[in-house]
Amino acid sequence: MRTQRTAIVSLLAALLMIACGDDGKEGEPVRSNWPSDAEGPAGIGGGVRVFSGAAGTLSAARACTHERGGNGERWCAFVGRAASGDHNLFVLNVSQVRDGVPVQCGAEDSNCLLLTEHVEGSSADFHPSFFEGDTLVYYDRELAAYAWRPGMDRGRLLARRNTERDIAFCTPAPRGTAVACLSVPSEQPAGAVVVAELMAGNVEADEEPLLRPIATVIPATGDDNRTVHRFGFAALAGGYVGWSSRETQDGPEVLKLQHVDDPDSQITVATDIHHWAVTEDNSSWLWMAETNEGRVGTLQIAPFPSGADPVDLLAGVIDYKLTRKGSVVAETELHTAVSIVDPSGAPGGHVLLGDQIGKISALSDAGQIAFAKQPIGGEYTDFIVSSLDGARSCVLDTTGRVSLNAIHFAPGADGVLWAARADTGTFDAFRSRLGDCSTERLAPDIVVMGWVGSGHAVFIDAYDPDTASGSLRYRKAGRDGTLHPDPATLIAEHVDTYATWGDDFVLYTISGRGDEDGMYVRTFGR
Repeated sequence: MRTQRTAIVSLLAALLMIACGDDGKEGEPVRSNWPSDAEGPAGIGGGVRVFSGAAGTLSAARACTHERGGNGERWCAFVGRAASGDHNLFVLNVSQVRDGVPVQCGAEDSNCLLLTEHVEGSSADFHPSFFEGDTLVYYDRELAAYAWRPGMDRGRLLARRNTERDIAFCTPAPRGTAVACLSVPSEQPAGAVVVAELMAGNVEADEEPLLRPIATVIPATGDDNRTVHRFGFAALAGGYVGWSSRETQDGPEVLKLQHVDDPDSQITVATDIHHWAVTEDNSSWLWMAETNEGRVGTLQIAPFPSGADPVDLLAGVIDYKLTRKGSVVAETELHTAVSIVDPSGAPGGHVLLGDQIGKISALSDAGQIAFAKQPIGGEYTDFIVSSLDGARSCVLDTTGRVSLNAIHFAPGADGVLWAARADTGTFDAFRSRLGDCSTERLAPDIVVMGWVGSGHAVFIDAYDPDTASGSLRYRKAGRDGTLHPDPATLIAEHVDTYATWGDDFVLYTISGRGDEDGMYVRTFGR
């Protein structure tokens, strides 16, 4: 676990920030075009320091609670280096900091809990620590798996690792308290087959360890690189766990479902389907069926949980993406992008968004898509933003220099941030809106950017490779998608590029190798 970051190799790795925030609601009172200024010490200048010394956030997209519809306080996890060199894992009550409550991590403080004196593991070794919904999963020094939710005074043991098995890929549900992990025995059968146990449980159950085996699965075989068969599982809202696996080395992928609190509820949903997902409202399954060795198949929709009587949505599909509101965008073998705005109510309502598609980069919950064209045998060319119904479309760039991993839609507003490579080899940031296809330059020579809600475009520039840090700044953005005419405001210098954005705050680390080093919270008005 790193606290001092190494130099950024490319913008593609550094620009994977995902902004949080809810869509505007009908009936809201009329507000000013510009967001208000945040009050209190955390909303002034560089905010407040909550931990002194070397520190770092978790994955930017999954460092904080983000359960949809949750009314609880916002908590974030970060790693602070102790004097002993251990990597302490803390969870911080950002809401209390925002409200002006003094919080000090590393001391006895109910608003900043030490979960483990040494957090271990990473995505590279199948043991990442992250929030899904309001549940955090993490691993201690021995790679025992734990879970924590707001309201708990400590983490709860999911399962222990030992010489006979590893506990890996722990995954919480996006809503609720279900969690699942994969238990992989060290002793495996002869041949090119990996056999494991899928374990699941409820974070609020009485008895620890919390997980119990629910199925024996084959997560991998030696043929995985050239067949369409795969293994996958997900803890789902409503207390369910879904998984797909072969039952024999050469057998089809079988999708099953079980409620974590009811072993007798296990059902087989579908056979010989792949790349499945569940809509956020838990109303429908989506999956690929009739998939050939080239991974081209038919996209189908079926009722959740039974999966009975699936309906064909589109044939010749290579891949698809699902929005939070249930709309679907599919990429076809003809290299077209096709949207289905209401797959459940109008499965035949196909809209052709573009041809010669090279990459679908991002979808917004407000019904917008960003993609790039790639003529056969050529490089990426036109960068396009379109509404899912096809009524509006803007070609924002034709140079092929846009970083396709650096596309960020403003939550609930008509605005998108994107970056393009300049002649100097650095990246310039821009803000565009679909309403009138207008584009404004946000800032030159940036390394990280994102949205704090929809009202503040935040970015890091002036990157210093010696400290792997830069200057954190923001510009206000109006509800109509325009940028405030004032120049960018500096929050702090020597900011670690692994900053975390929220709906009204940014959690960041100063890593200048000086007395100001530490973890900070800066809040923003709405």
